[in-house]
Amino acid sequence: MNRPRGFTLIELLVVISVIALLMAILLPALRRAKRQTQAIVCRSNMKQWGLVFALYADDNNDSFPQSYAGNGVNAEEAWMLGATLPYYKNEDMRMCPSTRVLNRPPADQPGGTFIDWGPFPASASGSAWYDALATGSYAFNNWCADPPAGVPFWPGIPIENLIRKTSAKGAHMVPLVVDSAYVDIAPKHTDRAATNDEHERDEYSASYSSNSMKWLYIDRHKGGINAVFVDMHVEHVGIKRLWKLKWHKNFQLGVGPAGGWPTWLQTYRDY
Repeated sequence: MNRPRGFTLIELLVVISVIALLMAILLPALRRAKRQTQAIVCRSNMKQWGLVFALYADDNNDSFPQSYAGNGVNAEEAWMLGATLPYYKNEDMRMCPSTRVLNRPPADQPGGTFIDWGPFPASASGSAWYDALATGSYAFNNWCADPPAGVPFWPGIPIENLIRKTSAKGAHMVPLVVDSAYVDIAPKHTDRAATNDEHERDEYSASYSSNSMKWLYIDRHKGGINAVFVDMHVEHVGIKRLWKLKWHKNFQLGVGPAGGWPTWLQTYRDY
């Protein structure tokens, strides 16, 4: 009587080896496809932010939010995120799909290449608008603001360098919203580069007005970040190209970071 023949041990090992080889070949391709999809969704978020600011400008004499409270405008109405709340409903557009929220105590927390900034402490007044915006993965260029006369501005950000309107000269070179490890930035041509690799933000030597360019040294999307510009176009920006953008009126283009490029950035392209 003939019995059905089963697989031999050698045959099973061959099949397992073939499967393992196929997995080794396919997994990198799947990871690349996932990263590409995330980058596409991120650029879509940027386009939505461009539309939000275009709508805001249409309703406010072509101007940006005043950024700093005063002249009858409270903090919610002044800050970029608060001022634009009436123009969007999908809060996911504050998050790059490449990043994740860390489960950590609320504090003034910076993020990283693939980590969201925040969460911030609850607002003292318990304002729902602020508490709802406690995390994210994009930054707003604080040089884009239109405070009225007599309203003080953020320390360390000279008011004469502000870009006040979406119709400003050279708007195609001025970043407005960008991938970032922190929410507020005001890059200067005197900023230094992050001394650690792209996963370590060198955070204790950076703030919104001092060396804030360090928050942008993140290899989040194929050697750089995504950005929407004041003229509302969206593009990928390589890390070294950050110094070739007109962050404010008197930003000196192409000078590079103070102290030169750190070792981990020297091999990156200039675009």
